[in-house]
Amino acid sequence: MIGWLVLLAVVMWILQTVLGLWQFRRFQQHVRQLRAKGRVTIGKAKGRFRAGAIVLFCIDEDCQILQGEILQGRTVFAGFRPLDRWNGQSLLELGEQTCEGIDPQIKKAVLAARKDYEEYMKLRAERETCPEEAAVGTGRLQADN
Repeated sequence: MIGWLVLLAVVMWILQTVLGLWQFRRFQQHVRQLRAKGRVTIGKAKGRFRAGAIVLFCIDEDCQILQGEILQGRTVFAGFRPLDRWNGQSLLELGEQTCEGIDPQIKKAVLAARKDYEEYMKLRAERETCPEEAAVGTGRLQADN
């Protein structure tokens, strides 16, 4: 009896691993498709007892949202759906007021996408103003011989 339980646990673990990899590959493929259209920023909100949410925003050079998509669900079978509410708006203008009346997990993911993009742009600006110091922080600066 114990042997069957151990075998069942191993089979379930393998199944979980395979399905997780399948979901990750689908996610990667989806991000690649959006990157063909423009820059992509990603926001996520983890859910322990509620369904988590991942938001993808494809933006142009002026930070205008070209396309929004959301992945929300409790299983690996959840798929991306259009999130058109903010298309045409500036990513940098998204805030508490623009997210009123939506699911709290989606709101967290949207605000996280904006915050991550702002942090990326701040880091990029720092690297442009002082490339030597930025390179030291990333381990890319080589010592002169």
